[in-house]
Amino acid sequence: MADVLIVGGGIGGLSLARELSLRGLRATVLEKAPQLDPVGAGIIMNPNAMRVLERNGLADAVRADSSPYLLRETCDARGRKLALRDYRPLYDAGKLARGALVHRAHLLDVLWRSLPSDTVRFGVGIRDIVLGSAGVRLSTARGESFEADLLVGADGIHSEVRRRVFGEFSPVYMGYRSHRLVVDNTGIGHFTEFLGHGRRIGLVPISAKRLYVWTTFNSPHDRPPRFDSVADFRNFFREFTDPRIAAVFSQLRSMDGVILTAIEELDLERWAHGRAALLGDAVHAMTPNIGQGAGMAMEDAAALAEELAGKETPEKALESYARRRRPRVQTVMRVSREVGADGQRSGMIECWLRNRRLQQEGRNAEKALAELEGLLRYPNEEESWARSGTSP
Repeated sequence: MADVLIVGGGIGGLSLARELSLRGLRATVLEKAPQLDPVGAGIIMNPNAMRVLERNGLADAVRADSSPYLLRETCDARGRKLALRDYRPLYDAGKLARGALVHRAHLLDVLWRSLPSDTVRFGVGIRDIVLGSAGVRLSTARGESFEADLLVGADGIHSEVRRRVFGEFSPVYMGYRSHRLVVDNTGIGHFTEFLGHGRRIGLVPISAKRLYVWTTFNSPHDRPPRFDSVADFRNFFREFTDPRIAAVFSQLRSMDGVILTAIEELDLERWAHGRAALLGDAVHAMTPNIGQGAGMAMEDAAALAEELAGKETPEKALESYARRRRPRVQTVMRVSREVGADGQRSGMIECWLRNRRLQQEGRNAEKALAELEGLLRYPNEEESWARSGTSP
């Protein structure tokens, strides 16, 4: 048995607390925000993430306010279809859990409500962390002190636990930025993305009434763009002429509520140190191109809880967790990075070649389904090999 102190009350931290509670392990979550953070937009809950939720009993609650993830359509900037990925054959065959498209606030609420009432402490800032051979002690900015058998940093890409325990590591800017927003759903029935020249737009129905909208665009790291008005925003994406995008953009009255973020990566070799470990974006922040940030954090949480419940010492559990998870995460990060690089192509010829290739690849449905199954199945063979210490 082990008492676990979790820093970070986001998807990863709350998922770990849920997984631990199911195994009879006590967890305390420390979150610096004063309340459950409602900021955010949509989240693509791929089949692997939904499988985690099916195993921990929360899938039905998440699906209750969501849209099913059945299709993903890829179009060019004018709306001409390039490819269509249909997940339903894999769902119907029982090979994958049914994916869902949800609002981040709903997912967080479901996770939080699944925990004992005293699990999450809000408004807690870290003052000091002391790791010992038998446990960890954390003191807060308001004078509280917490002790536990081990510490888990699930506090995001700018993790305070990582900085204090593992040292300084800076995320790597990937050359592009993203907008995120939620508007009324104007009749979009499935995930639809549009590829332009160095720019993309995605329309993701997260319920019958709400639509998650994202963009990506190439941008110098030291010169972030300014969008002072909706007119500036629309003009920036003027190459996208499909009526579906026009209907979405017509709803904007101001830039309030439009979140602008830099796309960054973080990939640490070291996941554990003594009785401390990192989870999710704190150790492997990835690009959002295949919607796996939340899924990888939730897989991390399930794997770490299993190891803590099954190993005789916390140190061995943390070592096994890192060895088990790293190969899987490396694969997903690479795929996401490659999809992003392909989507952000900007030259006329290279964009034409990309679109032509996507059309050709889309005709081989059998191959596409096999690739999706390999990426989105959880648990997966790659993790099993890492867990057992063998190799394929």
